[in-house]
Amino acid sequence: MTIYSKAGKGFRYDFMVKGKRYTKAWFRTKREAQAAQAQRKKEVAKADKMAERNDMGLLDMLNRRLDTLQERSFSTQYYKNTRYAAQRLLKHFGDVPCSTITSRMADDYLLSRSRSSTPLAANADLLLLRATFAWAMKRGQRFIADNPFAGLESFPSHLAEKKRRTPDSQTLDRIIAAAKPEDQPYLWVIRETLARSVEVHRLKWKRVNFEDRYVELKTFKNKDRKPVLRQVPMTDKLYEVLSELYARRDPEKEWVFWCRSYSHKLKRMVDGPYTKGRYTMLKTACRKAGVGYYSFHRFRASGASVMDNNGALISGIQHLLGHADRRSTEIYLEKLRNVERDAMAIYEAQSRRVA
Repeated sequence: MTIYSKAGKGFRYDFMVKGKRYTKAWFRTKREAQAAQAQRKKEVAKADKMAERNDMGLLDMLNRRLDTLQERSFSTQYYKNTRYAAQRLLKHFGDVPCSTITSRMADDYLLSRSRSSTPLAANADLLLLRATFAWAMKRGQRFIADNPFAGLESFPSHLAEKKRRTPDSQTLDRIIAAAKPEDQPYLWVIRETLARSVEVHRLKWKRVNFEDRYVELKTFKNKDRKPVLRQVPMTDKLYEVLSELYARRDPEKEWVFWCRSYSHKLKRMVDGPYTKGRYTMLKTACRKAGVGYYSFHRFRASGASVMDNNGALISGIQHLLGHADRRSTEIYLEKLRNVERDAMAIYEAQSRRVA
């Protein structure tokens, strides 16, 4: 147990527990540092006791989950949704041991969420929180012993689920043409690779092979969240777009698409993959094109629909989409097909036939 001062950093506490170091600086007085150290030692002791009985504080568990989502390359939107759900849960229960939250309490929380917002909002929180507690329970980790959200049923909603519209090729042409010239290459790469937008953000020049005309896309969307590379052949348009980008690239930047943004952690501007402002860019392009808003994922769905309607093998579509399970591709394509309209057309044609 040590309290000391360091020039320019004020007083610091520094202690070890079971081989792990705990330290913090920037206290104005020695008394402040001693009080903070005492509080931190209580927190560490409490966490150790809970760990012995396979338990963890709610705040600690939620923070660990959010750190994992960032480290394991989950999408930015999934991270944000999980963070907001975690904040609401923490506000409701406080920083209690996870073991004290029962299934009844979890169900009551979701019921209050449904009443204060909508059943759909409560269902969204149910999926995110169920996944969060399941992660904390998984084998080899076992931070907690029980998942209070497991087995809870979703709430019925009076709102009919809207079928997502899929743009045709002509609509995509209009959207890309309406975008700013500097944004058009990004949209073309999304369209021509059928990639998830996060995969295009990760795309680096070392993964672009002009000689054999393919790009390698990295995805973590599999059961073990391990990085998997898949080769996507270049279309003539993709080759043209990437060649033009390569000719005017910044040799110091490894990403095909990059941006400069402020890092709150480093407290300075940093260069990194293109992530800022892309949704606003797409919404603006759709508005200027005079069409409804289509997400980046609908670009991907449009390409899959074109392949399916023209006889491409499901195994090929599965590989290009990066689905680990063939059933995912079959379900994906089933949602894109106009099976109801086709069935009704057959009924109409046959029922009106004159004997």
